[in-house]
Amino acid sequence: MHRLFVIAHSVEEYFSEILSEAPIIFSDKVRLLFVDGSYMDIRYRVDSKYSFHWQREDEMIRIDTAPHHRHLSTYPRHMHLGKEDHVVEDSVTEIDNTIEENVMCVLRFVRRKLEK
Repeated sequence: MHRLFVIAHSVEEYFSEILSEAPIIFSDKVRLLFVDGSYMDIRYRVDSKYSFHWQREDEMIRIDTAPHHRHLSTYPRHMHLGKEDHVVEDSVTEIDNTIEENVMCVLRFVRRKLEK
């Protein structure tokens, strides 16, 4: 649970301009509500196992470390772009990053997408 508070605090401190309200902490995730009406659920069970699921009106983007897709060079990291079955290499997070570093990487990615 402590890591979820760290995530929520970091997001609120550095990315408040893209949030429509304060992060919501659940027992297993942090939910972020963005100014465009989309949301992201962040699950970070241990340092190397995480999932960032961003649900937009007409698409989803998920970055996770589920041990699938061994053919990708970033295994176990991968991205689902637009829909569940469109899986590509993860160009956003790094397996050796700290929790805070990966949250920052993902939210910079979100910020760039929201600015377009």
